Amino acid sequence: MFDVKKEAAALSAELETIYKDLHRHPEIGYDEHRTSGIIADYLRACGMEVQTGIAITGVVGTLDSGRPGKTLLIRADMDCLQVEEMTACDYRSENPGKMHACGHDAHVTMLLGAAKLLSAHRDAFRGKIKFLFEPSEESIPASMKETVRAAGYDGEGGAGFMIQQGVLEGVDMALALHVQPVVPAGKIQIARHEATASSDVYDIMLTGKGGHGAMPENAVDPVPAMAELITAIHMLPTREVSSMENCVISIGQVELPGSVWNVVPERAHIVGGFRTFNNDVRALLRQRIPELAEGIAKANRCTAVCTQTLGYDATINDEAMALEVSRTLENIVGEGNVILTNKPFMGSEDFGCFTQHVPGVLFWLGIGTGEDDKPLHNPYFKMDLQALPVGTACHVQNALHFLK
Repeated sequence: MFDVKKEAAALSAELETIYKDLHRHPEIGYDEHRTSGIIADYLRACGMEVQTGIAITGVVGTLDSGRPGKTLLIRADMDCLQVEEMTACDYRSENPGKMHACGHDAHVTMLLGAAKLLSAHRDAFRGKIKFLFEPSEESIPASMKETVRAAGYDGEGGAGFMIQQGVLEGVDMALALHVQPVVPAGKIQIARHEATASSDVYDIMLTGKGGHGAMPENAVDPVPAMAELITAIHMLPTREVSSMENCVISIGQVELPGSVWNVVPERAHIVGGFRTFNNDVRALLRQRIPELAEGIAKANRCTAVCTQTLGYDATINDEAMALEVSRTLENIVGEGNVILTNKPFMGSEDFGCFTQHVPGVLFWLGIGTGEDDKPLHNPYFKMDLQALPVGTACHVQNALHFLK
C-alpha cells in the first residue's frame, strides 16, 4: 500500500493548474468540448483505454489492474452554470455569463488526480476502475435541448444519457463526491441512505374567458381556480403522503399572462416542483397534480393543461457501502472528521440515476471555512484549493478499499 495522502499532496501544484484552467473556461451542458478534450488527453497519458463522445461530450477512462475483480465506477460532472461570475480571483471565468459555481471543475480535477495515482499503482488493487466524466449534470440548457433530442435522449441530466449508451455494463458499484461549503473544510459528510431527493416539475395553464373587470359575470375568471389549486397542491404532502416520508412541494412561478389590473384575465399560469425519496410517492404526486388541476378547473368553468417534466432520481446511498466509505475515509481526514448522518438533503443530484441501477454512495467534501462562505450556485462561490488533493486522496482511498 502506498502513502495516499502524501502522493496526493505531491500533486497539489498540478491539480491547481488544471483547476484554474477549467475554471477560466467553463462550458454549459453538452457543450463541454474543450473540457472533455483535456480529460481524454490526460487519461490517455495515464495509459488508459478512453471512450469519448458518450452522450455527446461524456468521457470514460477504464483502468484495468490486469487481475480479476470487481468494477468500480467513479463519477465527476463537467458542466458549468449560466451565471456571471462576481469573484475577484485571478482565474475567474473568461466566458461571459458562464461560471463553475457548483464545483464541477474541482470534481474533474480531483478525479483526474486520482486517475494518475491509481494508474501508477495498478498493483495496489484488483479489477477495473471506470473514471466517468458526466456532461450536463445541471440539466439540459435550452440552447442544447434540440441537439440532445436529435441524438435520441428524452431525459434531463447526462447520467441517464450515458447509461442509455451502456456505461454501466459490467459495473458493480459507483461512487461520487461533491464539494459542499456548508460542511467545514477537513470534514466529510455522508448520508446513510437518503442522500439527495428526486426533482420533478409541473406546469399548469388554466384557461377561462377574459373580460372587463367591471363586468365579471360576462367572463370566466381563472384566478379563483388558480388560488384553489395552489391550496390543494400544498395540501398534498400533509393529507395524501405519509408523515413518515420526506416530501416537498413548491410553487415557484405564478403569473397572469398579458393581464392588467382592471380586466378578468383569460389565463392563469402555475409552475412548481416536488421532491421526495420514495418512487411510490413520486408516482402519486405525478398522478394527483393533474387530477387536481382538471377537477378544480372544471368546477370553475375553466380548462386546464398540465405538463410534467420528469427530473432527477433520488440518490439513495447503499447503507453498507456508506458505512465502509465513512470508515476508510477516516484514513484521509482523520478519526472523528467523517460525519455519518441520517438527515437527508432535499436538493437534487443526477448521480441518483446511477444509484437506481447499482449500489453507490455520494458524499460531501467539506470546503467551508466559516468566513463568509458562499453557497453552491452563487456568483461569489469560490473553492478552497487546498481541498483538491484531499478529494483526490478520497477517490484513491475508496478505490483501494473496495477493490482490495
